Amino acid sequence: MEIKTVGVIGLGTMGSGIIQICAEKGYQVKVLARSEESIKKGKGRIESFMNKGIEKGKITVEHKEAVFSRITWTMDKKDFADCDLIIEAAAEDMGLKKQIFAEMEEIVPAHAIFATNTSSLSVAEMAAATKRPDKVIGIHFFNPVQLMKLVEIVKTIVVSEETVATATKFVKSLDKEIIYAKDYPGFIVNYLQYPFRLHAIRMVEQGLATPEDIDKAAKLGLGHPMGPLELQDLVGLDVTYNACKAIFEETKDPKFAPPVLMKKMIDAGKLGRKTGEGFYKY
Repeated sequence: MEIKTVGVIGLGTMGSGIIQICAEKGYQVKVLARSEESIKKGKGRIESFMNKGIEKGKITVEHKEAVFSRITWTMDKKDFADCDLIIEAAAEDMGLKKQIFAEMEEIVPAHAIFATNTSSLSVAEMAAATKRPDKVIGIHFFNPVQLMKLVEIVKTIVVSEETVATATKFVKSLDKEIIYAKDYPGFIVNYLQYPFRLHAIRMVEQGLATPEDIDKAAKLGLGHPMGPLELQDLVGLDVTYNACKAIFEETKDPKFAPPVLMKKMIDAGKLGRKTGEGFYKY
Protein backbone atom coordinates (compact mmCIF):
# COMPACT_ATOMS: atom_id res chain seq x y z
CA MET A 1 0.00 0.00 0.00
CA GLU A 2 1.20 3.50 -0.83
CA ILE A 3 0.74 6.26 1.69
CA LYS A 4 -0.15 9.62 0.17
CA THR A 5 -2.22 11.37 2.84
CA VAL A 6 -1.30 11.37 6.52
CA GLY A 7 -3.69 12.41 9.28
CA VAL A 8 -2.15 13.67 12.52
CA ILE A 9 -4.00 14.03 15.82
CA GLY A 10 -2.18 15.99 18.50
CA LEU A 11 -0.72 19.47 18.15
CA GLY A 12 1.82 19.52 20.95
CA THR A 13 5.58 19.49 20.52
CA MET A 14 5.67 15.94 19.12
CA GLY A 15 2.60 16.31 16.91
CA SER A 16 3.86 19.57 15.42
CA GLY A 17 7.21 18.00 14.60
CA ILE A 18 5.54 15.00 12.95
CA ILE A 19 3.30 17.29 10.89
CA GLN A 20 6.30 19.28 9.70
CA ILE A 21 8.52 16.39 8.63
CA CYS A 22 5.66 14.63 6.82
CA ALA A 23 4.81 17.78 4.88
CA GLU A 24 8.50 18.40 4.16
CA LYS A 25 8.78 14.97 2.54
CA GLY A 26 5.88 15.67 0.21
CA TYR A 27 2.96 14.05 2.01
CA GLN A 28 -0.42 15.72 2.16
CA VAL A 29 -1.03 16.19 5.88
CA LYS A 30 -4.37 16.67 7.58
CA VAL A 31 -4.36 17.90 11.16
CA LEU A 32 -7.28 17.43 13.55
CA ALA A 33 -7.52 20.07 16.27
CA ARG A 34 -9.93 20.70 19.13
CA SER A 35 -10.04 24.48 18.68
CA GLU A 36 -8.84 27.43 16.63
CA GLU A 37 -6.51 28.23 19.52
CA SER A 38 -4.78 24.84 19.30
CA ILE A 39 -4.41 25.31 15.52
CA LYS A 40 -2.81 28.69 16.14
CA LYS A 41 -0.37 27.20 18.65
CA GLY A 42 0.49 24.27 16.35
CA LYS A 43 1.12 26.55 13.40
CA GLY A 44 3.22 28.77 15.65
CA ARG A 45 5.43 25.87 16.76
CA ILE A 46 6.14 24.82 13.19
CA GLU A 47 6.65 28.37 11.98
CA SER A 48 9.04 29.15 14.84
CA PHE A 49 11.14 26.05 14.11
CA MET A 50 11.27 26.76 10.38
CA ASN A 51 12.04 30.45 10.87
CA LYS A 52 15.15 29.46 12.80
CA GLY A 53 16.16 27.33 9.82
CA ILE A 54 15.65 30.30 7.51
CA GLU A 55 17.75 32.54 9.78
CA LYS A 56 20.58 29.98 9.70
CA GLY A 57 20.36 29.65 5.92
CA LYS A 58 19.38 25.97 6.10
CA ILE A 59 16.03 26.41 4.35
CA THR A 60 14.35 29.08 2.23
CA VAL A 61 11.13 31.01 2.64
CA GLU A 62 9.85 29.19 -0.45
CA HIS A 63 10.51 25.84 1.22
CA LYS A 64 8.55 26.92 4.28
CA GLU A 65 5.63 28.08 2.12
CA ALA A 66 5.63 24.77 0.24
CA VAL A 67 5.50 22.84 3.53
CA PHE A 68 2.55 24.85 4.82
CA SER A 69 0.74 24.44 1.47
CA ARG A 70 0.61 20.66 2.09
CA ILE A 71 -0.99 20.99 5.53
CA THR A 72 -4.76 21.14 6.01
CA TRP A 73 -6.01 22.20 9.44
CA THR A 74 -9.47 21.08 10.51
CA MET A 75 -11.77 20.56 13.50
CA ASP A 76 -13.97 18.12 11.59
CA LYS A 77 -13.04 14.43 11.89
CA LYS A 78 -14.85 13.71 8.61
CA ASP A 79 -12.03 15.48 6.74
CA PHE A 80 -9.86 12.43 7.54
CA ALA A 81 -11.97 10.23 5.23
CA ASP A 82 -9.20 9.94 2.61
CA CYS A 83 -6.23 9.39 4.96
CA ASP A 84 -4.00 6.36 4.36
CA LEU A 85 -2.22 6.66 7.69
CA ILE A 86 -3.40 8.11 11.01
CA ILE A 87 -0.73 9.09 13.54
CA GLU A 88 -1.98 9.96 17.01
CA ALA A 89 0.38 12.08 19.09
CA ALA A 90 -2.02 12.91 21.90
CA ALA A 91 -1.23 12.90 25.62
CA GLU A 92 -0.04 9.65 27.25
CA ASP A 93 -3.53 8.63 28.29
CA MET A 94 -4.72 5.17 27.26
CA GLY A 95 -8.39 6.11 27.41
CA LEU A 96 -7.84 9.10 25.14
CA LYS A 97 -5.80 7.14 22.61
CA LYS A 98 -8.37 4.32 22.45
CA GLN A 99 -11.13 6.88 21.99
CA ILE A 100 -9.26 8.53 19.10
CA PHE A 101 -8.82 5.24 17.25
CA ALA A 102 -12.38 4.14 17.92
CA GLU A 103 -13.72 7.41 16.49
CA MET A 104 -11.43 7.26 13.47
CA GLU A 105 -12.55 3.68 12.81
CA GLU A 106 -15.86 4.88 11.42
CA ILE A 107 -14.34 7.58 9.21
CA VAL A 108 -11.13 6.42 7.54
CA PRO A 109 -11.01 3.88 4.67
CA ALA A 110 -10.59 0.16 5.35
CA HIS A 111 -6.97 0.14 4.14
CA ALA A 112 -5.85 2.92 6.51
CA ILE A 113 -3.19 2.17 9.13
CA PHE A 114 -3.41 3.47 12.70
CA ALA A 115 -0.09 4.47 14.27
CA THR A 116 0.53 5.66 17.81
CA ASN A 117 3.43 7.82 18.91
CA THR A 118 3.16 6.53 22.48
CA SER A 119 6.45 6.26 24.35
CA SER A 120 5.36 3.57 26.80
CA LEU A 121 1.71 2.45 26.57
CA SER A 122 0.45 -0.86 25.20
CA VAL A 123 -0.10 -0.70 21.45
CA ALA A 124 -2.06 -3.98 21.58
CA GLU A 125 -4.54 -2.46 24.01
CA MET A 126 -5.13 0.43 21.60
CA ALA A 127 -5.49 -2.03 18.73
CA ALA A 128 -8.20 -3.85 20.68
CA ALA A 129 -10.33 -0.69 20.53
CA THR A 130 -10.51 -1.04 16.73
CA LYS A 131 -11.88 -3.47 14.18
CA ARG A 132 -8.47 -3.57 12.44
CA PRO A 133 -5.93 -4.70 15.08
CA ASP A 134 -3.68 -6.04 12.32
CA LYS A 135 -3.35 -2.47 11.01
CA VAL A 136 -2.37 -0.85 14.33
CA ILE A 137 1.32 -0.20 14.99
CA GLY A 138 3.62 1.96 17.07
CA ILE A 139 5.65 4.62 15.26
CA HIS A 140 7.53 6.30 18.09
CA PHE A 141 9.41 9.48 17.18
CA PHE A 142 11.83 11.28 19.48
CA ASN A 143 11.98 14.92 20.54
CA PRO A 144 12.71 17.12 18.63
CA VAL A 145 11.17 15.13 15.79
CA GLN A 146 12.75 17.32 13.11
CA LEU A 147 16.30 16.59 14.34
CA MET A 148 16.29 13.17 16.00
CA LYS A 149 17.13 10.44 13.49
CA LEU A 150 15.71 7.47 15.36
CA VAL A 151 12.20 6.01 15.18
CA GLU A 152 10.99 2.93 17.04
CA ILE A 153 8.52 0.76 15.14
CA VAL A 154 6.57 -1.17 17.75
CA LYS A 155 5.11 -4.50 16.68
CA THR A 156 2.24 -6.18 18.51
CA ILE A 157 1.56 -9.91 18.39
CA VAL A 158 -1.36 -9.31 15.99
CA VAL A 159 0.05 -6.70 13.58
CA SER A 160 0.37 -7.90 9.98
CA GLU A 161 3.66 -8.09 8.10
CA GLU A 162 2.11 -5.86 5.44
CA THR A 163 1.45 -3.16 8.04
CA VAL A 164 5.03 -3.44 9.33
CA ALA A 165 6.38 -3.21 5.78
CA THR A 166 4.25 -0.16 4.97
CA ALA A 167 5.25 1.57 8.21
CA THR A 168 8.91 0.80 7.51
CA LYS A 169 8.72 2.27 4.02
CA PHE A 170 6.97 5.36 5.37
CA VAL A 171 9.51 5.99 8.14
CA LYS A 172 12.43 5.50 5.75
CA SER A 173 10.86 8.07 3.42
CA LEU A 174 11.22 10.57 6.28
CA ASP A 175 14.99 9.90 6.31
CA LYS A 176 14.84 8.27 9.75
CA GLU A 177 16.72 5.28 11.14
CA ILE A 178 14.57 2.43 12.46
CA ILE A 179 14.76 -0.02 15.34
CA TYR A 180 12.04 -2.64 15.87
CA ALA A 181 10.64 -3.05 19.37
CA LYS A 182 8.29 -5.54 20.95
CA ASP A 183 5.11 -4.17 22.49
CA TYR A 184 6.55 -4.08 26.01
CA PRO A 185 6.28 -1.08 28.39
CA GLY A 186 8.95 1.50 27.51
CA PHE A 187 9.93 -0.37 24.33
CA ILE A 188 13.72 -0.11 23.80
CA VAL A 189 14.92 3.47 24.25
CA ASN A 190 12.78 4.44 27.22
CA TYR A 191 13.29 1.10 28.95
CA LEU A 192 16.99 1.95 28.80
CA GLN A 193 16.91 5.61 29.74
CA TYR A 194 13.96 6.16 32.10
CA PRO A 195 15.69 4.45 35.06
CA PHE A 196 18.82 6.56 34.39
CA ARG A 197 16.80 9.77 34.43
CA LEU A 198 14.81 8.77 37.53
CA HIS A 199 18.06 7.84 39.29
CA ALA A 200 19.41 11.35 38.57
CA ILE A 201 16.25 12.84 40.13
CA ARG A 202 16.68 10.63 43.21
CA MET A 203 20.27 11.88 43.54
CA VAL A 204 18.95 15.46 43.71
CA GLU A 205 16.18 14.36 46.09
CA GLN A 206 18.73 12.75 48.44
CA GLY A 207 21.10 15.72 48.24
CA LEU A 208 23.88 13.64 46.71
CA ALA A 209 24.66 16.14 43.96
CA THR A 210 23.34 19.28 42.29
CA PRO A 211 21.56 19.15 38.91
CA GLU A 212 24.48 21.03 37.40
CA ASP A 213 27.06 18.51 38.59
CA ILE A 214 24.94 15.52 37.60
CA ASP A 215 24.49 16.87 34.08
CA LYS A 216 28.17 17.77 33.80
CA ALA A 217 29.07 14.23 34.89
CA ALA A 218 26.83 12.73 32.22
CA LYS A 219 28.16 15.00 29.46
CA LEU A 220 31.87 15.08 30.25
CA GLY A 221 32.21 11.75 32.04
CA LEU A 222 29.80 9.57 30.04
CA GLY A 223 29.84 11.38 26.71
CA HIS A 224 26.12 12.18 26.63
CA PRO A 225 25.09 15.17 24.48
CA MET A 226 22.70 16.34 27.23
CA GLY A 227 22.57 15.66 30.94
CA PRO A 228 19.61 13.64 32.28
CA LEU A 229 18.09 16.61 34.10
CA GLU A 230 18.52 18.96 31.13
CA LEU A 231 16.79 16.32 29.05
CA GLN A 232 14.10 15.93 31.69
CA ASP A 233 13.35 19.65 31.57
CA LEU A 234 13.16 19.49 27.78
CA VAL A 235 10.75 16.54 27.75
CA GLY A 236 8.62 17.73 30.67
CA LEU A 237 8.37 16.22 34.14
CA ASP A 238 4.68 15.46 33.73
CA VAL A 239 5.28 13.49 30.53
CA THR A 240 7.98 11.32 32.11
CA TYR A 241 6.05 10.92 35.38
CA ASN A 242 2.94 9.60 33.60
CA ALA A 243 4.96 7.28 31.38
CA CYS A 244 7.03 5.84 34.23
CA LYS A 245 3.97 5.46 36.43
CA ALA A 246 2.25 3.48 33.68
CA ILE A 247 5.29 1.22 33.21
CA PHE A 248 5.60 0.69 36.98
CA GLU A 249 1.92 -0.17 37.35
CA GLU A 250 2.17 -2.78 34.59
CA THR A 251 5.55 -4.32 35.42
CA LYS A 252 5.94 -3.54 39.14
CA ASP A 253 9.62 -2.95 38.37
CA PRO A 254 10.91 -0.59 41.12
CA LYS A 255 13.35 1.05 38.68
CA PHE A 256 10.35 2.83 37.16
CA ALA A 257 8.73 4.10 40.38
CA PRO A 258 8.66 7.92 40.08
CA PRO A 259 10.55 9.74 42.88
CA VAL A 260 8.56 11.79 45.43
CA LEU A 261 10.44 14.93 44.34
CA MET A 262 9.08 14.51 40.82
CA LYS A 263 5.45 14.60 42.02
CA LYS A 264 6.12 17.63 44.24
CA MET A 265 7.67 19.56 41.34
CA ILE A 266 4.70 18.71 39.12
CA ASP A 267 2.26 19.85 41.83
CA ALA A 268 4.23 23.11 42.03
CA GLY A 269 3.96 23.64 38.27
CA LYS A 270 7.69 23.15 37.70
CA LEU A 271 7.43 20.98 34.59
CA GLY A 272 10.58 22.13 32.80
CA ARG A 273 11.11 24.38 29.81
CA LYS A 274 7.42 24.63 28.92
CA THR A 275 6.60 26.29 32.26
CA GLY A 276 9.84 28.26 32.56
CA GLU A 277 11.22 26.21 35.44
CA GLY A 278 12.09 22.62 36.25
CA PHE A 279 15.50 21.60 37.54
CA TYR A 280 16.68 24.85 35.92
CA LYS A 281 15.08 28.23 35.29
CA TYR A 282 14.47 29.38 31.71
